[in-house]
Amino acid sequence: MKLTKFTFIFLSIFTVTAVYAQKGGSISVGATPGLSYMLAQNTYYLAENSKELDYKPKFSYHVFVQGAYNFKEQHGIVAFANFCDEGQKYQDDFKYRKFPALIGTHKKSVDFKYMGFGVLYRFAPLLRGQKDHVLVKDENFHWRMKLLVGFETDFLLSAQMSYKITPVGGVATAVGYPIDPTIGGYPAYAPNQSDNYKSYFKTVQGVGVIRYGFDYIFKNNMFIGIAIETKFGLNDLNAAAYKSHPDYKKSKNYFFGLNVELGYVFKKDAAKKAASKKAEKVEAPKPAKVKTPGIDMNKRVDEVDRATKKKYKK
Repeated sequence: MKLTKFTFIFLSIFTVTAVYAQKGGSISVGATPGLSYMLAQNTYYLAENSKELDYKPKFSYHVFVQGAYNFKEQHGIVAFANFCDEGQKYQDDFKYRKFPALIGTHKKSVDFKYMGFGVLYRFAPLLRGQKDHVLVKDENFHWRMKLLVGFETDFLLSAQMSYKITPVGGVATAVGYPIDPTIGGYPAYAPNQSDNYKSYFKTVQGVGVIRYGFDYIFKNNMFIGIAIETKFGLNDLNAAAYKSHPDYKKSKNYFFGLNVELGYVFKKDAAKKAASKKAEKVEAPKPAKVKTPGIDMNKRVDEVDRATKKKYKK
């Protein structure tokens, strides 16, 4: 099944989750700041080799909205949509005498923007001493551990790259990338003179997602969640036209960050429980018939009534 078909399935599950959230679940918004990496990088066979530039940290983030449905107290499903800013930075020194124009410090930056949709399985075991419901009897909050595992499909909105070379003792100069073949680039690739590199990458990527953390649930059913999140790309990012050089290696995205969310928990069957308690209060027990020891007063009254009716009939 293609990744695009997975996405339509995810959107359907997301819609169903929102509709049935009142049966037991939650809705939340949040963000995940962190670091992203693109491994292994495509150097477009610069200077007749596939030497990778040294990796540098790149701050990235995701912002998301998600809904959850708990089909059991400890098990559920989460559907989400997010905007992702990812990419990679590189910096390295080139000393190839065969290519004097390349001697110096090379800096490369890759910036991706994605729109992603995903579905996660949620396991939230009760810790020792906790109750089987969201709130304890005295209305105090409690912690809830969570582990989420699933799949995400990302659609590429934009891809930008910049490449600068700083000669020894000189100033940084922006150059077209891939590097011009006349100064050391691969003959099959011409330099891109703009910062739009969307055609250099695939428009869809599959991503595995793992989250582990805790939810802090307040007495008014609001909660804050914190989790360590890891995402790893499942398919090659590079477009087919840029895989032709020798010693090609697949490039994949990775992300590591801190997932923070704020949301509201829907208590399971809360309306039914409230209605049941109300009915119990309204219904009053019927008084039992009182019997006097030795004499059945109810029977005596019935006999008098029958005798009276018989008398007046005559």
